Amino acid sequence: FDDTPSDSFYTTTQYMGAFDTSLWNSDWSWLADRLPEDDSTPTIPPITGAEVCGDITEDTVWQTTITMVCQVFVQSGVVLTINSGTTIFAESTSIDDSGAPALIILPGATILAQGTATRPITFTTTSDSSTLPARGLWGGLIVMGNAPVYQGTQEVEGITGQTYGGNDATESSGTLEYVRVWHGGSVIGENNEINGITLAGVGSGTTVRYCEVAFNLDDGFEMFGGTVNLKYISVLFVGDD
Repeated sequence: FDDTPSDSFYTTTQYMGAFDTSLWNSDWSWLADRLPEDDSTPTIPPITGAEVCGDITEDTVWQTTITMVCQVFVQSGVVLTINSGTTIFAESTSIDDSGAPALIILPGATILAQGTATRPITFTTTSDSSTLPARGLWGGLIVMGNAPVYQGTQEVEGITGQTYGGNDATESSGTLEYVRVWHGGSVIGENNEINGITLAGVGSGTTVRYCEVAFNLDDGFEMFGGTVNLKYISVLFVGDD
């Protein structure tokens, strides 16, 4: 047994257990404004930004506030950049009956969502704050790639007709840093809900760290094959894993 792993994935610490005395998510987690004595809801800006729906076919930047009114698909070869401090709202049902609004990064597409501890990127519901916290109010964030998976390719959970997987183990689908996904996990069929953050066939060139899923009806994070590594992950009050 090697009690000092040499793998560079691991971070050397001066403490034992999951957390240091200075908690890495203390400034931006859903819990930040809730514990120990403050029972208020974390501050979310008003819904004022553009509505989005359908395919994104050219490089796009999201900033301030955005509202997803149906499922949004970032097409192969396209880069979606989400600026720090942006809040992405989602309706509970799609205007085109396509299923719960969700952001889907297709294989070959790139998401650059780089928040900070003081300006995280938040995905949440348009539902009135008086009804929160609650689960299953919209879909979730799905990132699909071309990294190896069982049996070559698979259809992604929660979205109809979209496949992932390939042979590019080091592929990059972009970056998720300081990203919060709250109140998602809409049911689309029996035993078929959308996870908070789905990573399907995502390659090791992708960065996923300092991310949180809270109040999702299904899993917080779920990986389907792929080679991506995750660090500094928080899962709160989800209905499954």
